[in-house]
Amino acid sequence: MSLKTIAFYNQKGGVGKTTLAVNFAYLGARNGFRTLLWDLDPQASATFIMRVDEKLAPKAKDILGKNVELEDLAVRSNFTNLHVVPASIRLRLLSERIFENSKPSSVIERATKSARSTFDLIVVDAPPSLNALSDSLLGAIDLLCIPLQPSALSAHSLEALVTHLKSASLLNRSIAIYNMVDMRRISHRQAVQNREAAKCLQLLDVVLPYSADMERMATERNPFFELHSRSNVGKALEEMYSSLSEALFNPSKAPKAK
Repeated sequence: MSLKTIAFYNQKGGVGKTTLAVNFAYLGARNGFRTLLWDLDPQASATFIMRVDEKLAPKAKDILGKNVELEDLAVRSNFTNLHVVPASIRLRLLSERIFENSKPSSVIERATKSARSTFDLIVVDAPPSLNALSDSLLGAIDLLCIPLQPSALSAHSLEALVTHLKSASLLNRSIAIYNMVDMRRISHRQAVQNREAAKCLQLLDVVLPYSADMERMATERNPFFELHSRSNVGKALEEMYSSLSEALFNPSKAPKAK
């Protein structure tokens, strides 16, 4: 099996990308894939949820090295088949260092390729920014998942991202998903039903509802499926995993833009 890489990313913060990345990685490992969760966000939220010490996070220079080996930067998690490359505030300079690199576009690609013999799946929790790091990351992945909130600000932010993805010819490798949706709110229902915010993008049919249990992931420092929750979020997360996995491993069956 060839290595596949998926990133959860949106230049707008607060859209729930970290919780989706953590749960996708957890489900990938649970389904037998040798999975690496790569936290590239200096806020280190995924690292925190996975109970990995930030002191073990690599420095920017460790990732930039020509002989970088992600396996050497990875820390074993509490779950079978799941490793983590942790983040810390020290990664805040990574984008600047990548920009200064002689071949900035190849930095992340070089690092991911180093993991081909060790992992089947790399899941990246990307920082919410458009810069040299995001450009290097977007060019190195097989699939981009863009979490969206059903709000005017989220739609406005998405316009700039779509323009950027078009210019980089990445729309065909990008899939959006509505997250933290409260169908009791008229604006949320209208956004989901009209699908206007995700125009030009592939959009998953599954909608992830707002749930306090997703917030519990941070307080209990565990993936959703370890929280013993009775909410319907688990089913939606599994549907998200199934759809994204199909798009990742069988691109011809990926959802099409509507």
